[in-house]
Amino acid sequence: MILNKYKKHNVHFILVLLYSLTIRSGFSQINDGGTTVSDEDPERSFIIEPRPPGRNTGNNHKPMFVDCAKYSNTEIEEEQHTGLDVVTVHAVDEDDKESGGIVTYSIIQREGVRSQFRINNATGEITTATFFDRDEPSRQKEVYLTVRANDNGWPVLADICTFKITIKDINDNPPQLDKLKNEASVSEDLKIDREVMRVFAYDIDDRENARLTYALKSSGEFEKYFAIDNRTGVISLKTALNGKRGVTFSSQVIVNDNPINIAERKQNVGDIKITVVGSDKQLPTFVEYPKDPIYVKENFSDFEEPFAIITAQSNIKSINLRFELIRGHTTQTNKDSTFKLTPLNETSAKITLGRALDYETVTEYQLTVRVENKDSLAAAITIDFKIEDVNDEIPDFVDIVTGSVLENEEPGAEVMQVRAIDKDGTSAHNIVSYTLNSHETLFSVDSETGKVVTRVKFDREAQDVYNIEIIARDNSPSALRRTSTDPNSSTQTFRVTIEDKNDNKPEFSQSTYRVDNLSENIDIGHLVIEVRANDMDSASVIRYSITSGNEEGAFKIEESTGRIRVNATLDYETTTTYNLTITAHDGVFSDEAKVFIFIDNINDELPIFEPYNRNITGILEETVYTDCIITLEAWDPDIRNREDPQHIVYQVDEKYRHFLEVDENGCVKLTKPLDRDKPDGSPSYQAFIIAYDDNNGPNAQQQSAEIFIILDDINDNAPFLTTTTVVWNEHQEPGKITTLEADDYDSPENGPPFIFAFADGVGEDIKLGFEIRGDELFALVEFDREKQKFYDLLINITDSGIPPQSGGSLLRVIIGDINDNPAGDGKSEIFVYNYESSAPDVQIGRVFVEDLDDWDLPDKVFQWATGPHEFFNLNSDNGTLTMLHGTPANEYILEFKVTEESALIERHTVSAIVNVTVRDIPREAVVKSGSMRLSMMDAETFVARIHGVSPKDVLHEQLLQILNVTRDNIDIFTVLSNSYSDSVFDVRFSAHGSPYYAAERLNSKVSLHVSQLESKVGVRIDMISISECFLENVCDAGSSCSDHLDISEVPATVFTNRTSFVGVNAVIRPVCDCRPFDVYERCHNGGTYIEEKNTCICAPEYEGPNCEALAIGFKGNGWAMYPSFEACNATRITLEVTADEDDGLIFYVGPMSLHPNPLVTDFMSLELKGGFPVIYLNYGSDTREISLRTKKLTDGSSHTISISMKSTEVSISVDDCHRSDCVTYGHPPGSNGLLNVNGPLQVGGTREDMHQVAEFLKWNHIPSPKGFVGCIRNFTYNEQLYNLGVPGEQLNAISNCNWGIAKAVTFGIDSNFLVAILVCVAILLILLLAVVVHRRKENNWNEKDADDICENIISYQDEGGGEVDTGFDMSVLKMHDKDLTSDPPINENLYKQAPDAPDISAFLNPKKDNCDRDPNSYPFDDVRYYAYEGDGNSTGSLSSLASCKLTFISLWNYLFTFEER
Repeated sequence: MILNKYKKHNVHFILVLLYSLTIRSGFSQINDGGTTVSDEDPERSFIIEPRPPGRNTGNNHKPMFVDCAKYSNTEIEEEQHTGLDVVTVHAVDEDDKESGGIVTYSIIQREGVRSQFRINNATGEITTATFFDRDEPSRQKEVYLTVRANDNGWPVLADICTFKITIKDINDNPPQLDKLKNEASVSEDLKIDREVMRVFAYDIDDRENARLTYALKSSGEFEKYFAIDNRTGVISLKTALNGKRGVTFSSQVIVNDNPINIAERKQNVGDIKITVVGSDKQLPTFVEYPKDPIYVKENFSDFEEPFAIITAQSNIKSINLRFELIRGHTTQTNKDSTFKLTPLNETSAKITLGRALDYETVTEYQLTVRVENKDSLAAAITIDFKIEDVNDEIPDFVDIVTGSVLENEEPGAEVMQVRAIDKDGTSAHNIVSYTLNSHETLFSVDSETGKVVTRVKFDREAQDVYNIEIIARDNSPSALRRTSTDPNSSTQTFRVTIEDKNDNKPEFSQSTYRVDNLSENIDIGHLVIEVRANDMDSASVIRYSITSGNEEGAFKIEESTGRIRVNATLDYETTTTYNLTITAHDGVFSDEAKVFIFIDNINDELPIFEPYNRNITGILEETVYTDCIITLEAWDPDIRNREDPQHIVYQVDEKYRHFLEVDENGCVKLTKPLDRDKPDGSPSYQAFIIAYDDNNGPNAQQQSAEIFIILDDINDNAPFLTTTTVVWNEHQEPGKITTLEADDYDSPENGPPFIFAFADGVGEDIKLGFEIRGDELFALVEFDREKQKFYDLLINITDSGIPPQSGGSLLRVIIGDINDNPAGDGKSEIFVYNYESSAPDVQIGRVFVEDLDDWDLPDKVFQWATGPHEFFNLNSDNGTLTMLHGTPANEYILEFKVTEESALIERHTVSAIVNVTVRDIPREAVVKSGSMRLSMMDAETFVARIHGVSPKDVLHEQLLQILNVTRDNIDIFTVLSNSYSDSVFDVRFSAHGSPYYAAERLNSKVSLHVSQLESKVGVRIDMISISECFLENVCDAGSSCSDHLDISEVPATVFTNRTSFVGVNAVIRPVCDCRPFDVYERCHNGGTYIEEKNTCICAPEYEGPNCEALAIGFKGNGWAMYPSFEACNATRITLEVTADEDDGLIFYVGPMSLHPNPLVTDFMSLELKGGFPVIYLNYGSDTREISLRTKKLTDGSSHTISISMKSTEVSISVDDCHRSDCVTYGHPPGSNGLLNVNGPLQVGGTREDMHQVAEFLKWNHIPSPKGFVGCIRNFTYNEQLYNLGVPGEQLNAISNCNWGIAKAVTFGIDSNFLVAILVCVAILLILLLAVVVHRRKENNWNEKDADDICENIISYQDEGGGEVDTGFDMSVLKMHDKDLTSDPPINENLYKQAPDAPDISAFLNPKKDNCDRDPNSYPFDDVRYYAYEGDGNSTGSLSSLASCKLTFISLWNYLFTFEER
């Protein structure tokens, strides 16, 4: 019953498998275009072209493997490379090639199993796809391969051939010794020819390749006493061992295999050691054991019955023996414990079965039994087992194939061939025969080959599928069933399909198809309609084609589906209707249908202008015309009738609307007069007039007409000199100076010839000294350069136009110098800023002597007064001084001798002194520097000192007051001329307490005093915080722009006669990329950089990866400044906010002064309105609001705001949410695409009243004047993290949001308990006050010695350590009766250690370090931090905190200046 149940399920499984295989064999290799038949070898596959419709598709014969049985004789050697030729299979198909006679081959492979062979699908050539190994552990002795042959007919017919491929052994394994070292003991009285020991070896190859022979390596003494059996490896005694007790004999055994080809022989070598022992020590001997092989049937299953009883004797007093069955290294030598040995008593043991035998796996075993006595002497024997085959394998069908036959075929037509394999190892049990178990009247099967043929003709319409059962039997009684003598058998069901023949015509489902309103601009490839024809014959393949009406190939049809698609661009103006004839053909019969396609007109034609003359002449410049200068007419080709309204709208291209307009009739008019002449005009003006069809609707097309307006000239420009400077040497006799040359921006007819004359009102000195004759200028007198270096002549020039135009031009006549004045002694000064002490050799100025002549340098020779200097070089020809690399900071007094001699001057020598001050400037000062762009003065005038003071000195003094720092703590280290104008130059400056102040702090403070600075210094401030990216199109349109501070080691120099300035060459350069803003430190806030780990070690309060302070807090009345945003075309801003109030300004970036210069109106602000985040964005034209109204941020939680800005899109989201309800998108206002700002980023609020800024800049939105209340964290700009807790400048900002506010907490206690606590606190305060008063009296801290201002800082009372000059009264210092400037209070006792002074270094050092790291600290010491300073302190004066440059004396001078400023 159980067997029947499982058999039923097996049948179902087989039917499903058969059905899936049928589908695969019938259809998987067919498609509409050419078919790649096999994927076994893609390099050798080929394409079967499909049969065109109309050709005979009769497929009456299937391919046949006529030599299938012979392929089973195929042999290949193991271990061969892939691609080895195996065999070429061939199937014969009697059909012609066009009707199914082309045969292709493929390998049938079980799913999920990798194929071991490849087949050329055209030739049938089979090659290997993997390596084969016949030996252990693979044991690939034979493999079965199933090949399918398909024809190219319809239906596809096939044949299948399964054959065996034998893997031949090669001698690829050397012999292996069980032991590489073989040791044994032998009794000295052992008889000759008796066995001493055995050497065991094996070879996993087959037959002769595994037959081993043994030999001893020649070793003299060993071979004299011992011999080896070359077949068994038994070593026996050859000569008696009398007297050899204790002697050890050593040699080596050589084991060879014996292949047919002796050149392939392999060998192995092992060591042998035999020790002679006394006669009382004897080897055990085997008494009883099997001498002949033991034969065992493979189905033997009694695991208790012994195969052999082995008996041995110990040959010593103790009879106990130990038996051992050796486990070899191969299955044949019992590696798997197939046999086991069990002792029976002290002298015998038995061998029994350990696991099941299988003839098909191992046919024989060689077992080694070893016996050892108590003297550890041993002997061994070999027992051979031969395994006999029994019929224990059931025939197994190799592949469950399907068969097919055409209907109405004659009986005897081959259907398929089945193949079953019996895995028994001998022919006595493994020959398979086949019988039919169903449909015997319809089919028959060849009992030997398994070929199935028909016995009748079949009618597909009666039945199209048959399932036939075939039984495979082997040829001997089954060993699996003991009660029956029947052979083993298996039954399999196969599917046979009856294939159809083409005997019906296809028919369309409808004779006419219609497609309306197909747009003429439809995409190529668009599906238009699908037509379908039906055919009663399932074997018929219908092919569709367009046989007529397809003008210009406008459409195409998929021949297998009937889908009609657009094949070319359609044009309503050319063809409005298509009448297609579609033919369906099944190879024999055909049918036709009509398809009508109507094209819909769309607006796809550009307007066309009527011919016109593009050159418009007769237009006078500077004249307004009320009439049309040209009338253009355009028409629409989409409107077939030209008489119909054309719906054309005319417009002037936006670029030309400032001087042109056009009406609805195409009348083009000038809106303002045009200028023909230079520098702003042009002789002709180009313009484009655009015509839009369809009334300029959303789908309108446009065409442009180009016109050129050619202007006629009027004489409206006065002539001017083209050469404005000439040189005329002093003391030269009167004569011609130059020929005057002029030009005129008008046309040539309104230009030359010109008339030159002095302008009215020129001075008498000009009239007496110069004269114009025609176009020539003459000198009437001799000139002296020492009296006047140049003369400016105002010359009136008149052109020849009608009416003539006149204008004045200035001609400068420079009086050339002749050396006629002797030089005198001179003094000059040079100030040098040496950037990081790394300046190379650089020219810093020239030696100056007093001399009225200034062109006499070639007449002078410059020399050192006392010999060359260590740090400076002198050019003796021109007096140029070069500072050498490595010059230390210091003040240098350089003395020179200058010798002069000329034709008019006798040889003489004068002295010159140059005071050179060299000061080092660190990188921190430059990176953090403030900057200004100044104009209305050149750089030379700025640094030149007149009466001992230069404008640079004035600026220095003003900055001292504005920044409130000491004189030595401010540096103006860069004065750099602008490349665009001589009267524009850039200045960079730094200031520090400890450390250097940030640029935002410097620039913001300076911006508050612009008018004051301009008035005092005498310059105009064009820009504070120099930026080269504040304009929109510095880089290519739409490209990012970032300001990069380029610092060169080569200094920038400004030379004047008596004063030269050598500064740091630090220039802002625009970089057309989005780059992070410059930072000075890799690790902020005193962090330590660990280069090996590329990380920063930070204090606990600085949590950022580079030791940034990540948070800043505000209470609604504060702000903080940071580096500004760069002009990036793709920007991402993220920050976390915890808001306590619904309204407030989170951040703002843009102009910060009331009258910003340059006038850049771009700004951006992020605000809270009603608790919702809102962005206001202005790119220079209008302000756009982008708000997110779906999530309120004042819920007490921290929220992340993300802002993304691109040139065309801006988005804001909260908490990394990307759903539509938590993201808002907007577009930047106006045509600009970049945010160009020059002011700092201001967080939490703004410094200025933004109402006034907005009013001046005409903004339509005012950034919120209400400050933010809450905490802001993790502010990033394009992934760069801001050091929020340490702003460059701030007001009422709370670093790291450390509020320091104690909040009341309710503990649920009553009022009596609170009163008790308050009483206790009051008592403690009273006690503390009493202790303090007592100690003050005891230590006399309230007494002050007014005569010693050098003592402890405590004696300054409220003076802040003697250094605070604004917050405390300095009257104590003024009480001193000594002259501090003449006699500074320094004496030898100042540096002596007081006898009982406390050691406070450990207290002061960390306090000083903390103060140094505080960016908001004052540039002086504060009594709030230090209780001690000066006398008796080994740490020294704390004043060094302000500047390492200050000496002790200069500190006292600084104190002397404390008074009202």
